Amino acid sequence: MIPAHIAQWALNKRKSEDEPRVAAVVATHVTDVRKPKKKAKRKSDEVVLETKGGGGYVPPPQPSPQEQAAARDWEAQQEFAREQRRADAERLRLAEEKKVQDAAWTSSKGAAYNNALSSGTGRLSSMGLGPGDEYGVYDQFTGRINQNNLGLTVGGDYSTAFSPTILDEILGTSRTGQRNKYKTAFNAQVSPYFAEDEFGGSRDDAILASILDQQYQDAMGDLTSARDRGQANQIVYDRALRDLGTAKSTANTELQGIGRGVLENIQTDINRRRQGSLDTAAGWDFGTTYDPSAEAGRIRSYAGERGQQLEGDIRGAVGGKEFFDVSSLLGKAQARVGNQTTPTGTSGTGTSALYDTFQNEAERDAQNTRANEGIF
Repeated sequence: MIPAHIAQWALNKRKSEDEPRVAAVVATHVTDVRKPKKKAKRKSDEVVLETKGGGGYVPPPQPSPQEQAAARDWEAQQEFAREQRRADAERLRLAEEKKVQDAAWTSSKGAAYNNALSSGTGRLSSMGLGPGDEYGVYDQFTGRINQNNLGLTVGGDYSTAFSPTILDEILGTSRTGQRNKYKTAFNAQVSPYFAEDEFGGSRDDAILASILDQQYQDAMGDLTSARDRGQANQIVYDRALRDLGTAKSTANTELQGIGRGVLENIQTDINRRRQGSLDTAAGWDFGTTYDPSAEAGRIRSYAGERGQQLEGDIRGAVGGKEFFDVSSLLGKAQARVGNQTTPTGTSGTGTSALYDTFQNEAERDAQNTRANEGIF
């Protein structure tokens, strides 16, 4: 416990140190209040009683060094207490300031969250998408926004947590996935090689063989008729018939080319329609409808129609083209065999009844001519 007079002394000392030196006006002159008063002069007739042991002014008692140390310690304690009060006041001020800032941040963040959720769900609603939609877009979006909201630290940056690009990203990913799903389902029913498989190189073989055989038989019949009419002897006929066989091989090659062109046109047409269906799947978006099975059925149905029209398409491509020119065959055969004659008589090799008739008639005309010449 600090003695009262020591505490009073320390307090007076501190006050005297804190107070600036000032001049005070006393009566009609200025004096320094800190200077000790001048000792009053004794009157000559005044008697002064002096105490034993000395005379003169006796100063008041001074505190001991221990008391002075205690006074300084007390003063330090008072200063520390004042600093503590100032620090507590500053902490309280900062806490109140942070409280206000946090409240403003929370309010602003809440507004951003509500705006992002409202605008996003409104946008999805306009596309016909809501809770539990078949693509899972609505649930993904709201889940992402709520998760971002819960993961924020007070005072942190929330601009990206509620960015409109979040919904764009979810829509883009879902859109791409759905398009790929549709294309995969369509390709499983109508493969990329569907047209080639349906209208391959052998699809027209029977039709081409029918056309070739028909024209070949017609040409052979014309050659036979020419021989029977006497337009060609047996040697010319045989040569023309052999050339007809060679021409058949050439005609088949030409027909194969025509058939291949028809098939390739059909394949191109089917592939174009097939690609159109794939392009539709690739351009699909929310709010539109795409049925892979219906698209595949449409392509297969069209291929069936083209298959039924194939013979007509090929015969139309052939048109009125004749692959065997009988007159040309006979002319070339005549040129090759020269003036060779065909044996006469019904028993001769290579003759025909019509030829024998013509030959017998020629011989009778010759005999009649000789008989008439003998008469005259």
